[in-house]
Amino acid sequence: MKKLSVLGICLLAGLTAAAQNSLVKEVERELKSAPDQYPQKLEKLKPAFTNEESAATPYVWFVAGKGGMEYYDNQDVLKKMGKTVDDKVVGASLMNSFDYLIKALPLDSIPNEKGKIKPKYSKDIYKLINGHYNDLNNTAVNLWQVQDYANAYKAWKMYVTLPANPVLGTNGPAALPDSTASDIYYNMGLAAWQSNELPDALSAFDNAIAKGYTKKNIYDYAIAVAYNMQDNAKMAYYAEQAYPLYGAEDNSYIGYMINSKIANKEFAEAQEMLEKYILADPNNAQLYYVLGVLYDSQDNAEKATENYKKAIELNPQNAHALLQYGRQLCNQAFRLDDEISGLPVAQYNERRKNEVNPLFKEATTYLEKAYEIDPDNMGDAVKLLRNCYYNLQDEENLKRVESLY
Repeated sequence: MKKLSVLGICLLAGLTAAAQNSLVKEVERELKSAPDQYPQKLEKLKPAFTNEESAATPYVWFVAGKGGMEYYDNQDVLKKMGKTVDDKVVGASLMNSFDYLIKALPLDSIPNEKGKIKPKYSKDIYKLINGHYNDLNNTAVNLWQVQDYANAYKAWKMYVTLPANPVLGTNGPAALPDSTASDIYYNMGLAAWQSNELPDALSAFDNAIAKGYTKKNIYDYAIAVAYNMQDNAKMAYYAEQAYPLYGAEDNSYIGYMINSKIANKEFAEAQEMLEKYILADPNNAQLYYVLGVLYDSQDNAEKATENYKKAIELNPQNAHALLQYGRQLCNQAFRLDDEISGLPVAQYNERRKNEVNPLFKEATTYLEKAYEIDPDNMGDAVKLLRNCYYNLQDEENLKRVESLY
């Protein structure tokens, strides 16, 4: 096999570089007359991205970025005219174009063989980037509407972070006002959630809150995402921020906070927190319900029952308090039944009739009401009612309750 001479290798490399440069020029000419053909022309251009010499020059990246933005303009006009365009392709082209131009900028500032920096494309690049900056937000909205949530997130992220890109220095777009940035981060959180990128969703919600977004929905959505991640600590974290703002209208936040402390067996801290809230709002039924749950978790049935009853007195429509109070009555009946089970039959039957059955009967009153108020979330009430009616030998109600399964 013949070996190539050093000169031959140099000539081959030169021809390759020249061929790639010629290819870029050819694509640039073609895009001038047919900007709508950008996706196809970009494929033709891609060999120049991987060629070591052409990829080290700003020219190929400038042509790719400029062509993508002109393609976006072309498709945007068609869309405004009522024509059908592929928002996913258009959106991807625009975002990639920003990446190409950002890549071109530092390459356009490399000193030449004489050590001088003579940018050739930078002025046009800054103009393109600034001129199409707000199109990133429009693109994100379009991508959201076609349910491309992952790329909607990407477009919004680029929109909110681009002004701080160090490659642009002072030549990039102005930073968004906090009020606008907070909305964008909120949108990013929703998009990340929809694409099941849950950590990204929480990070975006955190940024939105840090920028001043304090509407109730952001805390509720963040808690929902944290719930999907099975992260009790994060649920409590958002609930602690929401409670001072919206605790008066939504008592669920206190539950998230206390559940986290219960999970960590921080019972004293949980009780101290609840007592502080009760002192400030003594007629809040939900606070007593949650205090009941706290005592329940420590196997203090007496205190749990006392607080569930107090919650019901303050709010007779609190389905969860009704359920838990009914459960406590059932448990009392079962415990008493166990205690008297060793008595002579006649004595057992007498106490069963006069002491145990009334507890079961009373329990059904609360459990029936709990199910009536919130049938979709009271499966446990149905199970307890079945046990009560079985023990009461109430066949009619037993059949009715079993039909609810």
